[in-house]
Amino acid sequence: MTHNHENITMMDPTTTKYGKTTFVTVTKTLAIILVVIFFICLIATGLLVYSFTACSHNETFFANNSNLSSIGEPTAQSRVQVICDKNSISTNDLSNKVIIEVASSTAATTLKTARPANVNTAKDIRLTTDIVPDTYWISLIPFIQEGNFTFIGEETILINVTTDSTSITMHADTLTIDATRVSNLNNESISVRDVRFNTEKEFLIIDLDGILQAGQQYYVYLKFKGILNNMLKGFYRSSYVENNVTRWIAATQFQATDARKAFPCFDEPSFKAKFQINLARMRNMTAISNMPKVNTSENVEGLPEYVFDHFEESLPMSTYLVAFVVSDFKNISRDRVSVWARPSALSQARFALEVAPLILKHYEEFFQIPYPLPKIDMVAIPDFSAGAMENWGLITYSESVLLYQKGVSSTVSKQRIAHVIAHELAHQWFGNLVTPVWWEDLWLNEGFATYVEFLGSNSVNPKWKDLELFVVNELQVSLDLDALKTSHPISVKVGHPNEINDIFDSISYSKGAAIIRMMQDYLGESVFSSGLKQYLHKRMYKNAEQDDLWQSMTEQSQNKSVLPENVTVKEIMDTWTLQTGYPVIIAERQANKVDLNLRQERYFLNNENSQNDETLWWVPITIMDSMKNKNRLWLKKERSIIVQDAVREDLPWYLVNFRQSGYYRVNYDDRNWNALISQLLGNGHILIEPRNRAQMIDDALNLAYVGYLDYGIALNVTLYLVNEREFVPWKAAIQNFKFLHSMFSRSASFDKYKRYLLSLLKDHYLELTFKEKPDDEPTRVLSRMEIVEYACELGLKECVLQAIQLFQNWRNSANPDKENVINPDLREVVYCTAIRDGGQDEWDFAWNRYLNTNVASDKEILLNALSCSKEIWILSRFLEWSITDNSAIRKHDTARVFASIAENPVGRDLAYKFLKVNWSRIREYLGSTSMFMSSIISYTTNNFNTEEEVNDFKSFFEKRRDEFGIALRTAQQSIEQAEANIKWMKQYFHIVRKWLEDVQI
Repeated sequence: MTHNHENITMMDPTTTKYGKTTFVTVTKTLAIILVVIFFICLIATGLLVYSFTACSHNETFFANNSNLSSIGEPTAQSRVQVICDKNSISTNDLSNKVIIEVASSTAATTLKTARPANVNTAKDIRLTTDIVPDTYWISLIPFIQEGNFTFIGEETILINVTTDSTSITMHADTLTIDATRVSNLNNESISVRDVRFNTEKEFLIIDLDGILQAGQQYYVYLKFKGILNNMLKGFYRSSYVENNVTRWIAATQFQATDARKAFPCFDEPSFKAKFQINLARMRNMTAISNMPKVNTSENVEGLPEYVFDHFEESLPMSTYLVAFVVSDFKNISRDRVSVWARPSALSQARFALEVAPLILKHYEEFFQIPYPLPKIDMVAIPDFSAGAMENWGLITYSESVLLYQKGVSSTVSKQRIAHVIAHELAHQWFGNLVTPVWWEDLWLNEGFATYVEFLGSNSVNPKWKDLELFVVNELQVSLDLDALKTSHPISVKVGHPNEINDIFDSISYSKGAAIIRMMQDYLGESVFSSGLKQYLHKRMYKNAEQDDLWQSMTEQSQNKSVLPENVTVKEIMDTWTLQTGYPVIIAERQANKVDLNLRQERYFLNNENSQNDETLWWVPITIMDSMKNKNRLWLKKERSIIVQDAVREDLPWYLVNFRQSGYYRVNYDDRNWNALISQLLGNGHILIEPRNRAQMIDDALNLAYVGYLDYGIALNVTLYLVNEREFVPWKAAIQNFKFLHSMFSRSASFDKYKRYLLSLLKDHYLELTFKEKPDDEPTRVLSRMEIVEYACELGLKECVLQAIQLFQNWRNSANPDKENVINPDLREVVYCTAIRDGGQDEWDFAWNRYLNTNVASDKEILLNALSCSKEIWILSRFLEWSITDNSAIRKHDTARVFASIAENPVGRDLAYKFLKVNWSRIREYLGSTSMFMSSIISYTTNNFNTEEEVNDFKSFFEKRRDEFGIALRTAQQSIEQAEANIKWMKQYFHIVRKWLEDVQI
């Protein structure tokens, strides 16, 4: 808990006491004695407080060569005196409070409780630009071995004053401020009148008696301490067990607004500055930061077991990209890249070290700008909430997305590692070199990196067919969320940090990537590449808004005839970034059979919402006929157009949106749909590009869901799948079938659904089975994983028996932790099937393997499989363990457990009820502002399809609305999705059931 120092002589002047008053008289001598005793007690109390909060050791740590506390500009080898007891801070979180000791220029110390300033979060949550940082010199000592998990630190910030000011406002959160001093460049102090903290805004405000003059620079010195928290954000602690010993590390996760938890700072992306970091560590550990280490200071007075590492000054960057890790990790290196991991997992870092330099080189050629830093460290953190984080020069990862163990990790794991590395390396240019001004343009970071990761991964291994996978892994996924009325624009106004965290979703990532891909398609690769190069060169080491990118693209498109006359990229792209949703393009062949009527309207999950919606987009249209003739044109933010001579009269069908390059759905008249279905049947589907086959399946089933298309036609599109062998169309199909699966799984008609699906995939399953061939292409491996998993889930007898046999063979091996011959690509389906069919013995066996495995990706697979049990009590216990400290389930895996159990028909109701009953406990365990809460709410409620379920969740939501925090939008989206499911059950369930009964297989 926070040590909240209060002035014990302070009384409330308005206090009123009621009741009889008794008076006691004393002699003058006795009165004097009592007064003396009172002051002695007061002084003793003050000394006691000081002994617990200030210093019992005169600890000295080193940062640079001039004393930071004297506010001189630091040089390379200075000495800093810090007085603080490392054991004086509680290990509990500080609950968003800051305790402040103000050290004046005369060295007198005033102790006071922080006062919140007036709060107006809606209007003035942002810092002003009256004062901007130039350079930070930061020194930190984290105590991670003594068991108290605290840190102490001090910093000097060189600030530039743009407007005369009598106060300095920056950010600080969950920190105790022990000393503050302000001086000019001549080391002349400006008297500090007051230091206060605005809890709501997380502002630290330093009020001055003097004036900071515009055009001048000043030094701000701060001494502080804080907690190495266990909430996976800010400066936090992580651990792992090796040789039965728990080992601790200190790591950072600052995006979006958590640098302020590690040191007071101007914690907004536009306040770029240089950072010189100094980290103390125990001699048996290492410290790394954004920049290379310069040297190590050997003498830390009062802490003989510690040394100080000093790092080079950084290039200008935003606070959220600052990073440091103190650990006993080891590393392997190649060229400029080093991969760090706990010692027993270091052998798993080889694949990452193999692909990272290749992707880095590819990006240097792609962006035509050399990587600007001298090194890249990539670190696998045992406890990590963000998947990965692009800190400049020090990229942090969850172990499962950086470490790969051949013979244990799956092909999907290998591919995912390449993608995540490619994503984070893309950020080194797009996000780090050029950074958004504010978080409303978060999508510029994440959308761009998400798209470019597919290019980077494809450069490493084109056989993965990443450019095809983009359609099903990103574009179609974002179309689902963006169909909700409660979706949001890509570029969305945000203020409070909770609102910022709320937009780290598939709209910012996947939709952002999809519209960038669409822009590249209509501009052409040459214009797109040159536009990027111009944008990055003009804005490097600075901040940018989306309009800066549009301007560069427009300038590069001139004289290329890629845009309509007098139209800018901004005019086009604003319709996609500033508006919510996307259009469905309705294409109808006219009576003359050669002209097409193209009409757009916004696609809603609830089609009734589209009736009064006037949203229009600039839509790039591509049309391809059965002879593969292509036509490009624009639907220019207009409701409809007639395209003359768009198709040939003698050709039976045409396709709109070639390779699904545009971010929209397409509906046709029945004649064209039926012609496309005829083409797909037999082996005619091979004449249509796999991405368009995936598009047709996804569009047809989603159009039928909202009533645009007859369900009979939509389901007829899937008939050809019996002959489909490409992964991308099957992936699109299974993603859509999973919705029907969830709607039918608890109905009396589920057998009809199973019968149809097994008829489609059985032959494909028999071709693939559980046996992988050495020459199998990566996409065939992915197909095997999808088809075999779904066949077993649907109860295909051959599949289930084979999975159980493989699992039992593993159980009966002499050393199951070292002898596992199950194909790594099929382990999840084998484990899940055997646990689903088995009981406690099978579950306990898998749990013990989870505890013993040293491979993070293997832990993920086992954790998913453990949720497949049909035993309610086992699932209940599993949920309980997921929110219990020291249960062996890491905090960042809690949402995974909830998601997997909610996908289990047996566990669906259980997961939701557990969420309700344990709501307060879950929030406390994960943190009320954790993004994990959004995931848990989404997974446990998205498949609701009865009014009873939805009404219950609505009631729960309304009672606790104020507690949902960043999960508020997620809850609203879940309700909207569930209400759409109810509507679907009423309107279409019986239609689909009838089709399934009648279909001839």
